[in-house]
Amino acid sequence: MDITELKPIPIHREQRDARGYHDIGFDGSDPRAMEALVDIGSHGVEVVPYYYLSDGSNPPYGRRIDGSLPNMLCRESLVPMLQEANEALAKSGCELVVYDAYRPVSTQRGLWNWALEKVATDHPRLSTSELEALTSQYSSDPRRFDPVDPTTWPTHSTGASIDVVLRSRDTGDLLDMGAAFDDLSVVAHTDHLERDLLAGRAAPDNPALANRRLLYWAMTDAGFVNYPAEYWHFDFGNQMYIHNTRPKNTPTGPAWYGYCQPLG
Repeated sequence: MDITELKPIPIHREQRDARGYHDIGFDGSDPRAMEALVDIGSHGVEVVPYYYLSDGSNPPYGRRIDGSLPNMLCRESLVPMLQEANEALAKSGCELVVYDAYRPVSTQRGLWNWALEKVATDHPRLSTSELEALTSQYSSDPRRFDPVDPTTWPTHSTGASIDVVLRSRDTGDLLDMGAAFDDLSVVAHTDHLERDLLAGRAAPDNPALANRRLLYWAMTDAGFVNYPAEYWHFDFGNQMYIHNTRPKNTPTGPAWYGYCQPLG
């Protein structure tokens, strides 16, 4: 693979975090709002229910997260988009692995509490409000959740957020992305390696840089929008999607995918 043939990931000039999308409106009358959740793994896309693993193979957690699901669900329209991304990635000998998609609010609470504790340990001098603000860069705060209030919905509770990494189609080995999944540091920012390249801190043939570019453009070309603080997180049709496609501080919207629950 020649990295010079891969388009660079755009440098993100505006700071965004997991709080700013809550002012985006939601149109429950849009026919797409009632779209069903479907099982991703039954449609030929590789899945690993990362938060459901209990054998210690899901760092940094090392255990099953309360309320997590054994299968990966998403809105029906996202499946062909994932398949399209896989078709593009196949040309480079790799494919998607979905680590998370629809997430119950109970799971979101467990992840928020874990992330807040981790940030507090890493930054012991920060105030409570500063810790919460920093944690909000990486995790939606579920403490105010109200199923009828769009300003309180965690983005994964819409079924329209997807967390993905790459693996080799030949060996099944995960590809180097330059940071682990759910890394709560700037190294996980999607454009981090692009910034390192421009500053001379990364070589032009850095494999992780190439892999991030492959993932970013395969998903973007399929219609998803990346959350810039996490190279693995992509959205379509929910509040986070609208938030990351609009100019900063410009009202727009509304989203058509909102909070939902799986049938049964």
